[in-house]
Amino acid sequence: MHLNWEEEAKWIWTPDWTMADENKIGSFVYFRKKFYLEEGPHQAEIKVSADSRYRLFINGVSVSFGPCKGDRFTWYYETVDISSYLREGENVIAAQVLRYSPMKDGNESVWRTRLAGLYVHGFIRDSVGHVINQLHTDETWYCVKDTAISLSQGRYTVFLGITEDVDGLKLPFGWNVSEYNDCDWLPALPYSFDTLHGGLKPWVLTERVIPLMKEEKRRFSNVQRVIDSEVSTEAWLDLLYRDVPLTIPAHSKVIAELDAEELTTGFLQFVMSQGAEAKIRLLCAECYEQEPKLVPWMRDKGNRTDSVAGSLYGDYDRYHVAGMIDRVETYEPFWFRTFRYVRIEMETKGQPLTLHQLDYRETGYPLEVTGHFRSSDESYSDLWDISLRTLQLCMHESYEDCPYYEQLQYAMDTRSQILFTYNASGDDRLARKTFYDFHSSLLPQGLTQSRYPSSSPQIIPGFSLYWIYMLHDHMMYYGDVQLIKRYRSSVDAVLDYYDRMLDERGLVGAMPSKYWSFIDWTDEWKESFGVPTASHYGPLTIYSFMYAVALRKAAEMAVFVGREGVASEYEKRAEHIREAVITHCRSSGKSGLFTDGPGVELFSQHTQIWAILSGTIKGEEAKRVMETTISDDFIPKSSFAMSFYLFRALAETNLYEHTHSLWRPWRKMVDQKLTTWMEDTVSQRSDCHGWGAVPLYEFSSEILGVQPEVPGYGSIRIRPRTDHLTWAKGQVATPKGIVKVEWQRSEGEFIIEVDGPEQTPLSLVLPDGSIQYFKSAAAVKCILEL
Repeated sequence: MHLNWEEEAKWIWTPDWTMADENKIGSFVYFRKKFYLEEGPHQAEIKVSADSRYRLFINGVSVSFGPCKGDRFTWYYETVDISSYLREGENVIAAQVLRYSPMKDGNESVWRTRLAGLYVHGFIRDSVGHVINQLHTDETWYCVKDTAISLSQGRYTVFLGITEDVDGLKLPFGWNVSEYNDCDWLPALPYSFDTLHGGLKPWVLTERVIPLMKEEKRRFSNVQRVIDSEVSTEAWLDLLYRDVPLTIPAHSKVIAELDAEELTTGFLQFVMSQGAEAKIRLLCAECYEQEPKLVPWMRDKGNRTDSVAGSLYGDYDRYHVAGMIDRVETYEPFWFRTFRYVRIEMETKGQPLTLHQLDYRETGYPLEVTGHFRSSDESYSDLWDISLRTLQLCMHESYEDCPYYEQLQYAMDTRSQILFTYNASGDDRLARKTFYDFHSSLLPQGLTQSRYPSSSPQIIPGFSLYWIYMLHDHMMYYGDVQLIKRYRSSVDAVLDYYDRMLDERGLVGAMPSKYWSFIDWTDEWKESFGVPTASHYGPLTIYSFMYAVALRKAAEMAVFVGREGVASEYEKRAEHIREAVITHCRSSGKSGLFTDGPGVELFSQHTQIWAILSGTIKGEEAKRVMETTISDDFIPKSSFAMSFYLFRALAETNLYEHTHSLWRPWRKMVDQKLTTWMEDTVSQRSDCHGWGAVPLYEFSSEILGVQPEVPGYGSIRIRPRTDHLTWAKGQVATPKGIVKVEWQRSEGEFIIEVDGPEQTPLSLVLPDGSIQYFKSAAAVKCILEL
């Protein structure tokens, strides 16, 4: 019987694996296979995957790190061209595989199945394409369990399970090069599965849909401080800048804190020699801060660079030096670390320790940024640049809430991050993976999980609606009919869940207490973890509004794919929701604001925002409500999480000029020396959270004014918000091409120049409200007398 490529290779594992290994948070196994080649050239492309993670080497050189994050029914593999790494004579292909236990937490964003395994499929061909060797995983591979590395969950990085304690004496140095003696390694054990009768393997292999993460060598920029050390700052700088070896005397203790200049994510690497029995401790931190009030949640942060009044807090990796004399030893934690500062503590015994190299490889999604922005307000430049770095650090194999603490993809965060990505780069590959991720998380009752991929299920009911919003965004930007068709059944499932939740008044009823009805991090809702106080008395009005918004967007998507009848149904359902909220959740006093719950005289800015976004109130009425929510200091205000929606409501009510003063929290973070935006001001836990990068949208889509007017950017609308600025210029990425905008205004006139794709029509909305239409967005210039 003919085999497809997936059946040509076997999943393998070490034969001496036991339940004791599975009872650990995570363990490593090393694999290798030697092979011989005559004189080249040679061509070789391999497919590789593992449960749970791997790093693959060819002749000691790292060629792939994966697999891409998926789940039980979408197990990704990478395709890697290894031709340039092959050589004449003896070669070796090797893999270090991390197995996370399905019975422990580990890295919650990394899936694991009931079995551990490594999979490699690949042929080596000669210059004319003839197969001369194969690299498939089978019993010809050899393996050994790691006994040197112990993983722990950590107190700060409790969601990750990446903290290492390593005994260098037990590491198999040189295991990934051909010269290594593997005579005591075991032949790998291939798995056998019955796939003839529809049974699925534990891993449903799917080709990776996003590019490999970048790994670019970087150096630390400075030594922040050296504590109680015989080694000078100058000696440390020589090591960091020029790889001049640094020797720590015997019986010494050295502490140094290194500065990467800005927050980053990277693979740390130490190259050293001698130093037998020396101990190294590494602490990666986002910033200097006061002692945490509650680890890791409640923090006390000010100037992030203040090493005099503050200290570094985090989990320690520990490395016990083997003490090589005739060669160097290298230590690199398996998973990337997030840091601006790295604290290094080294204690030597009877032998000096020499450091030869100390640097890192920056990693992340390889985002090609083409958008940029500048204006007459110089402070906006900092907001743009820091927002861009925040977005990039929250993009790896999925969008992430924060790279330091969780590395989980949450729907609310991700909806905003995807829009920021569209404007900054036009790259929608990670977005497309995100849509599929949340579609894959759909539960039988009709809600998507709030974060996914995640080995620990969690439900925040409103986050299923954000998933619908992000699909609608993609329709407007990219106009992909097949993509919207692909997910329409899941959209229906989410909306039908909310329809079943309607109470006798026609409102979305109180959500089950087992779910987390998070709305926003505000001081007033601190004790309830971001859930409005009104939830204590019954349903939340905001869920009815958010449901109405989802219905309206779903109706537009239904029309887009030819489901006019469904669209009509959704529009009617949305109208009934709006009527029910007006009847049961409108205060007779308080300037006509909507209450946070029916019959509950509690109010928040959030509820009013969604009243406007849902179209429940419009025109002057909406403007009056919005003005009240901006000026009323006694109602809960939006934090960074909800700021995107606050700005949308201001734009909808022609009150966008208020945004200038609303950037104060961001400017404060600049003054506090952050290089990325913090999660919130309530807990101050994370210093890098993607939802704070909202300037990437506001400056592109509002101040420059570039937005899609119809699905797929079939025409471009440009409506610049001038407000307090005298000029602005920049460029915005669109699927049709780059759109360049430059405008300036004086007392007498407003001038705007646009240069965009020739084939795309343009609607230009000028400051006086007039609209000019152009058949092409290329080389447009308008002058308006004021």
